[in-house]
Amino acid sequence: MNGPSKRFSKAELDAALDACAREPVHSPGAIQPVGCLISLDAELGRVRQVSANLETYLDVAPEQALTASARRLLGGPLIERLQQALLAPGPQTRELTVNLGVGRWRRRFHVIAYRSGQRVVVELEPLLAQNEHHLLAVLNRWLITAGEASSVEQLHQRLVEEVHRLTGLDRIMLYRFDEYWNGSVVAESRTGTAQSFLGHHFPASDIPAQVRRLYDINRLRSIPDAAAAPVPLIPAADPLDPAPLDLSPGILRAVSPIHQTYLSNMGVATALSVALHDDEERLGGLLTCHGLTPQRLSPGVRDTVRALVQIAVPQLMLLHTKAEARLMGEVKLPHGLQAEPHGQLINPAQLLQQHGETWLSLFGADGIALYHRQRHGRCGSVPEASDIEAVIDWLPQSSPEASLWHSHCLKETPLGPWRGQSCGLLAVPLPLDSQSPSWLLLFRDEQVDTRRWAGEPCDQAEYRNARLVLTPRRSFAEWQEAVHDQSRVWRRITRRAAVELADNLATLIASHEIQLLNARLRQVNDRLAKMATHDNLTGAWNRYGSEEAIDAEIAAAERYHRPCALLLFDVDHFKVVNDRHGHDIGDQVLARLAAVVRDNLRESDHLGRWGGEEFLVLATSTDADGARELAERLRSSIAGTDFGQASPVTISIGIADFRQGDTPKTLVKRADDAMYQAKQAGRNCVRYSD
Repeated sequence: MNGPSKRFSKAELDAALDACAREPVHSPGAIQPVGCLISLDAELGRVRQVSANLETYLDVAPEQALTASARRLLGGPLIERLQQALLAPGPQTRELTVNLGVGRWRRRFHVIAYRSGQRVVVELEPLLAQNEHHLLAVLNRWLITAGEASSVEQLHQRLVEEVHRLTGLDRIMLYRFDEYWNGSVVAESRTGTAQSFLGHHFPASDIPAQVRRLYDINRLRSIPDAAAAPVPLIPAADPLDPAPLDLSPGILRAVSPIHQTYLSNMGVATALSVALHDDEERLGGLLTCHGLTPQRLSPGVRDTVRALVQIAVPQLMLLHTKAEARLMGEVKLPHGLQAEPHGQLINPAQLLQQHGETWLSLFGADGIALYHRQRHGRCGSVPEASDIEAVIDWLPQSSPEASLWHSHCLKETPLGPWRGQSCGLLAVPLPLDSQSPSWLLLFRDEQVDTRRWAGEPCDQAEYRNARLVLTPRRSFAEWQEAVHDQSRVWRRITRRAAVELADNLATLIASHEIQLLNARLRQVNDRLAKMATHDNLTGAWNRYGSEEAIDAEIAAAERYHRPCALLLFDVDHFKVVNDRHGHDIGDQVLARLAAVVRDNLRESDHLGRWGGEEFLVLATSTDADGARELAERLRSSIAGTDFGQASPVTISIGIADFRQGDTPKTLVKRADDAMYQAKQAGRNCVRYSD
């Protein structure tokens, strides 16, 4: 029985969803009709499959092509170019421009070639007679425009506007995924006839997992005519290799019927999408272009859109990094905290009385609690003390190895009975060597969110040939949903800053306890002091020790009018080292790097680990010229050091020399800005803060 049905069980919908997730969208056995396809054997000798529309483009019937050699069908020059291109190292997909055919059938084609198993797929797309010399000017202009953006939001908007001007399509959207793969439109540029989706949400099922994986292989998807019937391959299966052709790397892959229906219901006739991946190579969003009428974009325009995105992505990452750096700069170790009377331990309540309101504002939280050695400090809207103890008892059981725990809907977690009026919790353990747990807890109250969806976000299905299948929703009219019992989501940048604050608090508490132990047990004072001020891995000053050294040096510079300089540097692409070789090798790189730097310093200079792979050198009695010389010596020494399997290792250095009126914050800020200039300049270089 065919036709829609209104009620299905969860088990039925789950089965339909599972079947949808297994749909072979990468190997549909057909192409879009804007070009033709030829499958060859691995040696580029014989034709194995062709698209049914081959005669339209090459004036050769499919049956005739299947009995011809590859050279006879495509010509010797093209086959030789393909052999050279596919043997050369580099990207899996190769693109060429060739002239094929004779007489009135001679045409200029855009060629995409790639391997699918033991076969070579050649896609031919006729080129439009267009003058595209302006595309280089578009890219040059965008390099400047993207670099001038001062915020992520501004760059998003500039990108969609630039693509809108370039393509002339009706609606350009920047679509960002959340941690559950739901999408939201964060920027848009459109014509007056196109419906606006700015601020709308789309459920994860709109772009299922197997489709998202395709964007990891091929970051561009082009659909010139969403309603066009697909062109099958002849024969339907390769007689010598039954595995379906994987068309993921190409441009002509046919559109799945479900997606065709989805676009039709949305009123979209033309679609072009380009993936945006983050610094961890995770799909973070899509640039999506819609046309209300069929429109074919030339390969040159498509490639330019892709290049605009590729230029924007590192700039977006840089803006994100700067925003994180600003937030991290605000997470300061509290100075001037007075010791408790009679040699008592630090009181969390006193600490929050001094700094709680500042941290609430910094993290956008409604309440904060600090728990150390069975002592509570609370500020703002938090659960009762007994409920906080229950939360702390449960947290280590939830994920003993985790560095933090967070939820924006406590009602749906085991912590629901103790949440009070709080809906969100970010819990970070303080890394202290203590048998009793120490925790930093940040709470958020309910934020009722009226979420706008592009159509009602529910699974829809119908029976086709006695089988239940998912179907796209029929309406994309705005559907509003009031979300209760949830707080604002804890963003990654907020979680990282909370971990930084917890580390700083742990350092403060450890330092204070060391001072108490020093009065009681002088014999172990040196060891404990070193633990509080030095980094265990590299032996350099840690963040706390570095800040004390900077404070002292600036005071001496002001008092005695002597020069000093600060060099701030980090390891270029250090995440790649950890990802490729593991964190043990990464730790070895940091330790070796610290040793090389020390070998190039005077006894009066100080090396500190500012955080992660970021270090600083405090050069005493050193002016700007001396600092430049030292920085270049350090950069060259690191670049010339053998780091084993992690080689080569390079660093980017920013320099700031002391100026009258400088504070530790301004000195570090100028060095940090210079370091980011070095990164923007290509890394492995030195930049001075003017």
